Amino acid sequence: MACILKHIKNTASNCTESFSGVGTKAYVAFIEDLETPGVWSDELAGFTPDSFTFKSGKGFYEIDIKKKSGKVTSESNPQGGGFNNVLTFVVNNNMDEMAYILRTINNVDTMWLISDGKDGYYAMYDPQFAPEVTSSGDTGDTPDSDRGFTITVTASPARYPLAKWIGTPQVVAEESAQG
Repeated sequence: MACILKHIKNTASNCTESFSGVGTKAYVAFIEDLETPGVWSDELAGFTPDSFTFKSGKGFYEIDIKKKSGKVTSESNPQGGGFNNVLTFVVNNNMDEMAYILRTINNVDTMWLISDGKDGYYAMYDPQFAPEVTSSGDTGDTPDSDRGFTITVTASPARYPLAKWIGTPQVVAEESAQG
């Protein structure tokens, strides 16, 4: 990739809503289940649309997250060290199910997607470096307390800040997910 600069201007062609935050579903998959790894696109500052195809019967699993709990942040690593992209969200319902899969997530390399609220997904992944996933749980201390698991996914280094993917996640069928 050549080092380039370009004009960044507000024009009528990009006059759309610009909501903050992310969607209410996170998507997780085993990296080893990928048929083709993600391919970086310099023009898209993210992954090519044909990235993330899976072996037969494999794909993403959906996780419902607490509304307005998810966000993605990004920070640069100086001197050409790429970027740290961090996804954080809360699972406050389905805590038993989340506890069950956290052991797997804690021990196997995974990749993550979350909707950008428009036409794509933030991708927490790099073909060379598996993201790190940490979690913390809280039962709350009163009946009206917040409770849940806070999940943090860190993709570092990543080639682009807030790396995206425009596509449709290949989700594992419910029957396959049970067995």
